[in-house]
Amino acid sequence: MTKYWLNNKSSWGLQLSLLTMILITMVSCNKDFENKLDLSAKKDSITGYRVSKVLYIIIDGARGESVNTVQAPTITEMAYNALQTFNSVSDESGLPATTLTDMVTGVTKAKHKVTTADFAGNNLTNYPMFFKQIKEKSADLRTAAFTSTLSFSQKLISNADVNQNFNNDDAAVKTAMINELKEDNASVVLAEFNSVDRAGQQYGYDASVAQYSSAILTVDGYIKEALSALKQRKNYDKEDWLVIVASNQGGNYTLPPSQVDISLYSKPLLNGFVLFYNPRFAYQFYGRPNVSELPYEGKAIQYTASTIFGSIPVADAAIYNFGTTGEYTVQLKIKLLTRGSNNPPIIAKSDDTGNSAAGWSFLLTTSNSSWRMQLAGSSVSGTALNLNQWYTLTGKLYMEGTARRMKVFTDGVLNNQAAMTANGTSTTAALNVGNSKSAFGGGTAQTIVTDVRIYNTALPDAYIAANYCKAEVKPNDIYYNKLIGYWPSTDGTGKELVDLSPSKRNFTLNGAFSWNAFNDYQPNFCLDLPVDIYKRIPNGVDIPNFIFGWMGIKSLGLNLDSKTWLPLYNSTKP
Repeated sequence: MTKYWLNNKSSWGLQLSLLTMILITMVSCNKDFENKLDLSAKKDSITGYRVSKVLYIIIDGARGESVNTVQAPTITEMAYNALQTFNSVSDESGLPATTLTDMVTGVTKAKHKVTTADFAGNNLTNYPMFFKQIKEKSADLRTAAFTSTLSFSQKLISNADVNQNFNNDDAAVKTAMINELKEDNASVVLAEFNSVDRAGQQYGYDASVAQYSSAILTVDGYIKEALSALKQRKNYDKEDWLVIVASNQGGNYTLPPSQVDISLYSKPLLNGFVLFYNPRFAYQFYGRPNVSELPYEGKAIQYTASTIFGSIPVADAAIYNFGTTGEYTVQLKIKLLTRGSNNPPIIAKSDDTGNSAAGWSFLLTTSNSSWRMQLAGSSVSGTALNLNQWYTLTGKLYMEGTARRMKVFTDGVLNNQAAMTANGTSTTAALNVGNSKSAFGGGTAQTIVTDVRIYNTALPDAYIAANYCKAEVKPNDIYYNKLIGYWPSTDGTGKELVDLSPSKRNFTLNGAFSWNAFNDYQPNFCLDLPVDIYKRIPNGVDIPNFIFGWMGIKSLGLNLDSKTWLPLYNSTKP
């Protein structure tokens, strides 16, 4: 197997994983969620079921990308029957004490409080390493730990029947691990090796560094011996071994500029790997997300101008009257699905969006496929809008001396500007998105409108050009306190569009609406990384939860930070 094969098979593994999760959800919908990861045999070997056991191998400082490049033969062979990633992300601090604690407690530093190399101020009493839950399931389950790092043995290992440290001697750790695997009652075995990390510190953390690659291959050889020892156990055919091989983190190394992006995935110090192996597992590979082409995604309402729309009633909408003086900015994102007829409104504070009616609106211009901002009898046009493409539309009113003017922008580019020849803009109308009450209701026009903002100031042209591409406005934004309405409109649930501005005026949704998922790559949008971007692939903190599932231990009440991962099976026979 080559690296090329691994990476090109990734999408296949992800698709099958999703299919498996859907099927499991369908057949398990009436069961507790925590039971979905109960992968253990329910009886002992006397009944013919295999007994669940675990071998957990930690390789300190083994940078995931380098391990994948080296193609160590044992790890490569295991990958055929494993759920795996070579792009896991460890704690941003890059502190080994923290990353190792994550891997054995299943929680992050916010809970276990290990933030210094001496483990001072830790909360391991409340969040101990996973041996505690193993012993609570059955005191007869033998737990053994063999480590190269003294602090790991002294500070992290607890509830162990065997806890031996070998002071940076990986070969001795290997020998002790093999001897433990010869014990008939071996149940959960943990081995930690640090020679790869020591080689990285001295020579460099990259596959191109001979000493580092050699250290990876040496530990890979230890893993081969461990697998051989498992198969030689006299009761091996009655046992079901989960073998986990993972690193706590990588190490500092300077990447070529072409490999660097805005995410933690491009920080070699944080780059680890995780591999869950069992001979019955199918191949599953989770690759690094492409953060350079992030989609604009969420759940939104598809408006139909005459039947599905959002509305803020007259009593609450008065603050959105723009009057005859003063400065305001309206900005939103739109995806036009069908154009409709009669110049359909996108957003309107007007009961009649005809050319001379009071109020203001953003309208689609059916005759030339463009859009415009209208203020009573005055309007300024923007550019043409293509179907099925996202745009950011901005209109602002500003004062120039005693004269009031309007500008409109499409995707941050100034389209047109004009003085206001008609300015009677106060109205008792509701504020509607996707519709208005007038005869210009838009027929069958269909739109998705999100990220709606109304400011009681005229945003500078330069600010609009620099920030139109963002999909949200955050409290630390310099104009955040000027918002009088802010509706992300990607709530995904409920009967309202929630206003996140201090005004707290929600749109009520009308008609047979539904929240529809969208996922569109828009090259000119500059999106923040999704909050779950680092949880889309397995990480070290997820390992204890996987172990609990394998051993039949319910983890729902343990307050873990682990994500649940479900393996695919080539064979489900015990």
